[in-house]
Amino acid sequence: GELEHRRVKRFYPKVNKSRFTAERQEQILFEMNRHYQRQLESDASGNTRQAPPLKGGSRESHHLQFDESEPLSYSDPKAHYHMSESNRNYINLPMWLGKNKGDPALEDFLPRLKDHVLTRLLGQAYDGDEQSFTSAECSNVIIFKDRIYCHKVLQVNYTTYDM
Repeated sequence: GELEHRRVKRFYPKVNKSRFTAERQEQILFEMNRHYQRQLESDASGNTRQAPPLKGGSRESHHLQFDESEPLSYSDPKAHYHMSESNRNYINLPMWLGKNKGDPALEDFLPRLKDHVLTRLLGQAYDGDEQSFTSAECSNVIIFKDRIYCHKVLQVNYTTYDM
């Protein structure tokens, strides 16, 4: 971030001035490794320091780790988007909704999700507003194993003429 230059200056006296860049890189890797080891130790001992939960929400995030590979197969350049077909990273919908009960962003989430899915399955055009279906119609939408999936990579194809 903005304070990175202070961190770099802190390392400067500790390294060979003629090999500053290479030694700086080694210092960063050492520091990252030390931080990772401390994190593992604190997780093992149960002394995890966490920020207080958000109002009405949960601190649990659904970010995928950088070391998890999720390569994309070939995609047709004419397709609007392409996303991995992996089903490795998922969220159990009922559990997630239960953990985040009271979060205003998730108010009526499941009925709105089913409305959205039903609109797409019926091939109706999106006009800015979601269609509202009856509860009987929405009950026909079954979310397989109550899971929604997280994907690390999404490729969006678009044409731009601002060369």
